[in-house]
Amino acid sequence: MRFFERQLLTLCTAALLAAAPAPALAAGAEEDAKTLFARGRELRGAGQCEQAIIAFRSALEIYPEGLGALRNIAECEEALGLYASARRDWWDLRRAALQSTEAKYAGWSEDAELRYRALGSKVGTLALKVQGAEGRQVRVALDGKPLDPRLLGIDLERDLGVHTIELFYGGAAPLTERIELTPGARRVVALTVPPPIAARDAPAAPSAPAPVPSSSGARTGGYIALGVGGAGAIATVVALAVRAGAVSAVEEGCSPAGDGAYVCPPSLQGDYDTGRTASTLAGVFAGVGLVGIGAGVTLLLLSPPSPASAAQGAPAARGALRSAELSLAPWPGGLGSRLRVRF
Repeated sequence: MRFFERQLLTLCTAALLAAAPAPALAAGAEEDAKTLFARGRELRGAGQCEQAIIAFRSALEIYPEGLGALRNIAECEEALGLYASARRDWWDLRRAALQSTEAKYAGWSEDAELRYRALGSKVGTLALKVQGAEGRQVRVALDGKPLDPRLLGIDLERDLGVHTIELFYGGAAPLTERIELTPGARRVVALTVPPPIAARDAPAAPSAPAPVPSSSGARTGGYIALGVGGAGAIATVVALAVRAGAVSAVEEGCSPAGDGAYVCPPSLQGDYDTGRTASTLAGVFAGVGLVGIGAGVTLLLLSPPSPASAAQGAPAARGALRSAELSLAPWPGGLGSRLRVRF
């Protein structure tokens, strides 16, 4: 039953308030406003304008028709150096006095306009601009209060002193700037939205490594040429050995005929022909060997080191082929070949 009793009491109270005559309610509000107004006058007389403004504001909220509270607010703000706030309240007082039918407020609109214009040279103005916010949700706060986006770029009158501007753009912390307004100064603050993190902190694409001359083809060709040259050298040695054997047989069984010629019996004609053929082949194989080894050594000496060898440093360089030499020299019974390689 308690719940229904409370509901009934609430309904009755609402009905009584609705039935109460409006003049009675207005009279009560006016009396409360007068009490607060008197408290504000005491504080102002004691030099405590900041506390007095609070009392006057409360009185004005309770009874907006009491324009004396608004006038005292404007005068206190002017005394505190809050010229921009005072100008706004003087202009509000001018408009309210023009609308009022109370005889006691006659001439107040003219007084308010004079004070409004007199403070024009003392206020500072501030214009805020936002750059780089295309397609992004941003929010600007001035002295801790959100700023209507429609006011961006417009000169705003603000009280003298330090003001804090914050730009909220979705980052971990807002961009913050503090500026100081002096009498008659006009400040323009441009806030630049940082680029998105993905575009700002993305790692740079790795640059392509400098082209390294390929050494595998030249070195492979060098080794092949050395192999051919080595095979030619071996074939030369074999041909020279065959020739030596044939020459020995011809010298033992044939008679010299002068000018390096021999008179041989028919049975030794084959050895004689073999010796001549072997001598010819030895010259051919020796040429092939010289050309192959020379080309192979040249390719190996001119080819750049491999990347692995360059990274490892000196050990690989010390093992590289430096020079090679193939020479033919007369040996007993024919030609001999000699291969010298330096590392």
